[in-house]
Amino acid sequence: MDPTLAHKTEGPGGAGSLQERIRQALESRILSGAMPPGSAIDEKALAAQFDASRTPVREALLLLAAQGLVRIVPRAGIYVRRATVPELVATLEALTELEVVLATLAARRAGGEQRHLLQAALAAASARAQAGDRAGYEAANTALHEALYAAAGNPVLVEQVRGVRRMLGAWRQRSMDKPGRLAASDREHHTIVNAVCSGDEAAAARAMRLHIDLGGDAMMQLVQAATPLGETGAPARRRRTRR
Repeated sequence: MDPTLAHKTEGPGGAGSLQERIRQALESRILSGAMPPGSAIDEKALAAQFDASRTPVREALLLLAAQGLVRIVPRAGIYVRRATVPELVATLEALTELEVVLATLAARRAGGEQRHLLQAALAAASARAQAGDRAGYEAANTALHEALYAAAGNPVLVEQVRGVRRMLGAWRQRSMDKPGRLAASDREHHTIVNAVCSGDEAAAARAMRLHIDLGGDAMMQLVQAATPLGETGAPARRRRTRR
């Protein structure tokens, strides 16, 4: 059994916490790509895996549907939601603009301690990239971006960017499948962090825009290769905005 789906007892008053454990376990598997877009979700099997009634399972699935991660089709089934190519392009554009603003704010506001944390996060991510440790790099990449968000000092924008990144989770991680993308991402991180730590807002914005653009291009190549043409119409092109 998947360790994220460990059995839990649904005791009195425990339905809420059990529902949240189920939601978190499924969210983790969806975002990691372990449950790829389009895969079916067996509600009855989930209830058995968690030693739970159908109620917390259904509530967890409804929450995931509200997050845009699950699609519930009446009388047909429950599936990991597969976004269309135009939807993914629009989401990538939103991610780019949010990340650019946060990088700009980080360059403007980062103090000595925050710059130190950024350099430490960069070193950790770079070590994983040099070791070819993709799983480790994904975790270190998240930590590095979180350090940038903390330096930006705008929790409203941070909550928005986290939501957008969750929507792209499974596909975004697969962008590292492209040969050379891991090393390239590491180089881009160095440019971003150097600009932020030197307080160069314009350079930080340019470097972050390029980073998201290149990662998005790698992701979209995989999406378009994996998506039947009939499901989305003609492949959409990303509209880049160089500044």
